Amino acid sequence: MPPSPPVSKSRLWLGIAVAPLAWALSELVGYMLVSRSCEPGWNGLSAHGVRQPGVVLTTIAIVMAIVALGAFLLAAGSWRAVGRGVAPNDRATRAASGAELPEDVPLAPAPEWTRARFMAFAGMFTSALCGLGILFWSVPSFLVDVCNQVR
Repeated sequence: MPPSPPVSKSRLWLGIAVAPLAWALSELVGYMLVSRSCEPGWNGLSAHGVRQPGVVLTTIAIVMAIVALGAFLLAAGSWRAVGRGVAPNDRATRAASGAELPEDVPLAPAPEWTRARFMAFAGMFTSALCGLGILFWSVPSFLVDVCNQVR
């Protein structure tokens, strides 16, 4: 198999950083939105035509979940670009340490775990975790009245 082309560092960092930033942005905007929209004696977003902040929160959550999914797909593409394979198995580790192995079983070469491969895996893991965080954060906004929770 020919060597795969290198993946750019910015692509790897985007896979790691975009989903946590989307989660933080959705949390901060949601907190500001609810605290200002539901404040007694203040017109809040109603002055701008928004009567239900829950709808806006759900829309923000959907957009940010799509951003997190895009970051996951970017990281998965990076993972595929740096080479297919699995983590070094126990047999390869024992062979590398000089342990005796049966002669009749061939030893498959273990793929190399490089920094790019680790960053691609970390990007997939982080994006999936933050995507779930965004989805879990959005559940109350369409199940309960957000202004009742503030008062």
